Amino acid sequence: MRVYVIAAAFLFLGACARADRAPGPAATARPLLIEGKGVTMPLEDAVRQIAFRSFVPTSALAAVAVIPPLGNADTHENRGIAFEYAAGGGAMLLLSQWPAQDFGLVVGPADLNARRCSPVRYAADAVIWSTRSALVMTLQPDGKVSPGRVAAEARRLLARGACG
Repeated sequence: MRVYVIAAAFLFLGACARADRAPGPAATARPLLIEGKGVTMPLEDAVRQIAFRSFVPTSALAAVAVIPPLGNADTHENRGIAFEYAAGGGAMLLLSQWPAQDFGLVVGPADLNARRCSPVRYAADAVIWSTRSALVMTLQPDGKVSPGRVAAEARRLLARGACG
């Protein structure tokens, strides 16, 4: 009987030691902002779902999604695309793009069709602009990112071709 108790104790201690070394359950990451905006898919598939040439951020992409149009029917010609990516300093940002459609784009006093490639705040921490190639783009943070950081990233994107 004593042998069985000692053997059981060694088995129990061995199991505890292995449990200490075994990885615990993976920490659950919060969902990305993009997941509530559209249908996420690989970049190669997403670009086939839209009718325009999108600007792709050069930073590390976390996810890509096809997003509903700003207006009009949900067709290939009207759908948009979004890129969630890690900008410098670890800030997660969402860049969304749509083809301009048959309506004016006015934010406050700014007519975006008249002021191409000039970001305008549409929320405390988000900006919008129109491009020379008739796209509408928005840039917004996913999480805590200062409005100044969002504005600086918008300027960086424009300098790298997001005004196309």
